[in-house]
Amino acid sequence: MAPSRLDVIIFGATGYTGKVAVQQILKLVKEKHLSWGVAGRSVTKLKEVLTEVSEKTGENLEDVPVMAADVSDYKSLSEMAVRAKVVVNCVGPYRFYGEPVVKACIENGAHHVDVSGEPQYMERMQLEYNKAAEEKGVYVVSACGFDSIPADMGLIHFIEQFKGEVNSVETYLEIDHVGKVDSAVLNYGTWESAVYGLVHAGELRTLRQKLFPTRLPALLPKLSPRPMLHKNEVVNKWCLPFPGSDRPVMYRSQRFRYEQDKVRPVQVQAYMAFASLLHAIMVIVIGGLFTLMTKTA
Repeated sequence: MAPSRLDVIIFGATGYTGKVAVQQILKLVKEKHLSWGVAGRSVTKLKEVLTEVSEKTGENLEDVPVMAADVSDYKSLSEMAVRAKVVVNCVGPYRFYGEPVVKACIENGAHHVDVSGEPQYMERMQLEYNKAAEEKGVYVVSACGFDSIPADMGLIHFIEQFKGEVNSVETYLEIDHVGKVDSAVLNYGTWESAVYGLVHAGELRTLRQKLFPTRLPALLPKLSPRPMLHKNEVVNKWCLPFPGSDRPVMYRSQRFRYEQDKVRPVQVQAYMAFASLLHAIMVIVIGGLFTLMTKTA
């Protein structure tokens, strides 16, 4: 008799994001009474993570199931997926490592959640696996982190609460920090995703033509993008276009609502706000150098 499925398995629990997920799931376990486990390449390192989190939180994690699973070993991914109701995939960059996990989850009836901020990966998975996921009754949900829960769910909430018809929305992201920061802090996986995302940005157009062969209806008045560098009087800050996945994710949700429920889609533009003009100019310079390096590498 096959063992019953765990509610959640965190795959890649030894990485930066995975460790955060392990700490956060402890709150849900108490609130929702969930069963859960961890998976990754090294059982030894997984046990070390559980010990580390146990020491930090005071929770006894000795009985948490631990299983070996590797993106280069499809059988191990299938064995993991068949034991889960939901796999939380923390192994990125997803353009390199995400597809076999998605495939294993669909084939074995496990819902898949990740924190990807990579539009090309997300949209390619939708193009290639949407039909199979529908047939299996499996949900494959990406961008379930900073990219792009606040933007996407915030937009849906605004539309539902607004007393009238929403034509367009502009989102403004402001990043702040708590405590002293002595140097730039960026997870390596996020950095790698950004580099390859820029290198292959030109491929998105062709991908979207296949994924969305029909255009959304023309909406008026048209929401035009603001100048690249502009001062917004509402947030009272200098702003630039936000290059992350928020806008593509919001548009995918708007398209889904239109195609499934005939809800009028909303036009969106996404920006990020800075404390001063100098900060915004520094970002432009650094971004320009970063783009140049990715194009000439």
